[in-house]
Amino acid sequence: MPTGIVSWPTRTAYMIGTWPSLVRRLTGGQEIGGSNPLVPTRYNGIARNRSPVFFLYSRLFITLVFLPLTIATAQCQAAILTPVQTPFSSPLTVQGYRYYMGIGVPKNYGKALRFYLRAAEQGDPQAQFIVGGMLYRGQGTDPNQKEAVKWLLRAADKGVWSPESLRILGTMYLQGTGVPQNFQEAEHYLERATELGDLIARKNLAYMFFNGLTGRRDYKRALELYRKAALAGDPSSQYNMGIMYAQGLGTAMDRAKAYAWFSLAASQGNGAARMASNDLMTRMSWQELTSAQALSVQLFKEVEQHQNTAR
Repeated sequence: MPTGIVSWPTRTAYMIGTWPSLVRRLTGGQEIGGSNPLVPTRYNGIARNRSPVFFLYSRLFITLVFLPLTIATAQCQAAILTPVQTPFSSPLTVQGYRYYMGIGVPKNYGKALRFYLRAAEQGDPQAQFIVGGMLYRGQGTDPNQKEAVKWLLRAADKGVWSPESLRILGTMYLQGTGVPQNFQEAEHYLERATELGDLIARKNLAYMFFNGLTGRRDYKRALELYRKAALAGDPSSQYNMGIMYAQGLGTAMDRAKAYAWFSLAASQGNGAARMASNDLMTRMSWQELTSAQALSVQLFKEVEQHQNTAR
């Protein structure tokens, strides 16, 4: 089962030209807010009467906050657990497993799905879970998120779930895809997946706390969640940390820490983080820059240690 993090879409690391051309290239020639229904009201018109630096960070932060949902959807398509055979498997699920794995018969997802679907319709929660995953990924059929959510919900209600399936359910409720949008349900499933260590669920939950989709804005909780994901090695969360320290959201404004997190994300290929760290560097004293770079090395070692411990 693939578990690697989907690459974070970034903009070109180096922009050449004047600040106005840089801003136009970052925003696609449009002002922030307005036509984008996802941008919170507080950001509407943020470019007006602001310095180019503030405009840049505001745009970067809006990009940062809303992109995790795109990543979550891409990751979910390959994250459902593959079927397993247990001592309690029914004859239908045994047949489904054989066709799914190609044991004694040619591998055939279409036939596997038909056997699992018959078992699912008879109330088998393991089969419901597997059907949900196959429908979500389009194995043996065309992808069908609405039907996938139906079966994953039925399985979860009977106690059969994985961190990935909980994350998928939470993300679907958050986006209103396949189910009516419901932030309370989204928080419920994302919290459970986060407690089980799912990285993308943690980022999506941070997104909810940042934007007040849990009933309140909680920048400190968002920062805490992003920090855990950042220490797990996720470059987009490391970039998020830099933005929050740069703007003093959920914490005191700290340019040294902002630079350190930007630098760490940039070292993993995050182009927006590279651009942000380069901008910060031009506005820092030598002493401040030296301290910030030492901190980035310290964070790098923390991430390495955290990843080694997690293995």
